Amino acid sequence: MPLCGLVFTFLLVFSARDLRVCGVGVDNHPSSPPAPELIQVQVSGPAVLLQCRAPVGHGGRLFKLYRLREQVDMVQSETEQTQAEFRVQGGAVEQENHYCCQYDNSAISQYFTIRAAARPITPPHLSVKPPAGDVLPGKVLAFHCQAPPPSPGNPPPIFLLMRRLSGADSDQEVGRSTDPNFRVGPVSQADSGTYTCIYQLTLPEGVQMSAPSLPVSIKITAHLPAPLLSYSHEDMLLCTGSPSYPGAHFSLYHQGAKIPIETQQALVVKHSARFAVKAEGWYQCQYSVLLGTVWAHSERSSALKLPCTTGSPSCSPSGYTPPPTAGGKVDLALIIGSVSAALLFLLVLIILGFAVHKHAKAAAAKRRQSEQDAFWKQFYFKDHIVDLTLQRINTSPAEFSGAGNERISVSEPIYDCPFSTFNGPLDK
Repeated sequence: MPLCGLVFTFLLVFSARDLRVCGVGVDNHPSSPPAPELIQVQVSGPAVLLQCRAPVGHGGRLFKLYRLREQVDMVQSETEQTQAEFRVQGGAVEQENHYCCQYDNSAISQYFTIRAAARPITPPHLSVKPPAGDVLPGKVLAFHCQAPPPSPGNPPPIFLLMRRLSGADSDQEVGRSTDPNFRVGPVSQADSGTYTCIYQLTLPEGVQMSAPSLPVSIKITAHLPAPLLSYSHEDMLLCTGSPSYPGAHFSLYHQGAKIPIETQQALVVKHSARFAVKAEGWYQCQYSVLLGTVWAHSERSSALKLPCTTGSPSCSPSGYTPPPTAGGKVDLALIIGSVSAALLFLLVLIILGFAVHKHAKAAAAKRRQSEQDAFWKQFYFKDHIVDLTLQRINTSPAEFSGAGNERISVSEPIYDCPFSTFNGPLDK
């Protein structure tokens, strides 16, 4: 029993001495940045790759690796980095020495003992939707880090999505989770770079990191449609860009030239610029937009030719295209309304003409009927005329006595109207 206690005390003292002497000469002040994490990333033959990773939100330009009392390696960068990698090989791996690391003036990391991996760790496979390539700003990228299923009894792996900017020496951690799916976005120019993923396994022999997946390149670009170059006034050219990018920088070129004649920035609420032209020739224009930290340039406009000296009253460019104005746009509602009014007016005219024709036809038929009625009325009236004119007969005795067999004389009608029987007062 005393022997076991002695051995246990010796181990405690040895461990305390090791903890005290790691990174000798470096003091952990309360105000120092938090300690990094030192992990084993990969075992490749006799070499072991260690990674010193700063906590999220921290970083440094100088990373140091210690083995017990002495500094064995360092990585220095011109810009602030979140991690650094150290390659340990040779006898240092076989002796299973204790290592720790530090970034800038941070606290010292915990001890880490190198152990050879019991089996190689299969690298994961990284995929992204939409597929890798040029991605428009505002889109959301969905990454999936596929790894082999963990062995029974082991905890699930931890997935890390890493991004390396163009020209950088190390990767930046984008996300860490037990879920292999990562969403990045809405993206901007700052999200451009090369993406990889790794996963971390907790094995009986220690924490092991897989090798990184094959890289996936993401480039955030914007498709800027070509502008329209038109003749504005006698000595002015108008370059009109996309309304989606107000305040862009516009440049005027001679056709095929690399250096612009003039460059000016549009107002914040405008997407066009005017240029004064001094000489005849072919002209093109282009506009540029700052997306994040990268300039995006549109295609050049179609060439516009000024065939005569600017300022002449008869100067008119070949293929003149009026500048787009609000009044020049096709008003579909106005056209539909005009056509509807014309059709309605035509319909009213047709209905009115039909009504007039029908009324005239009815009047003609009525007039014809009236004439027929008058004709037949007159006809029937003539068929029933009876001459009832009374003749006066002289019956005096003198006439009877002196005449013998002579005919009785007929006198004039009693009344003047031959068609009326009772046209005068009757004798009582």
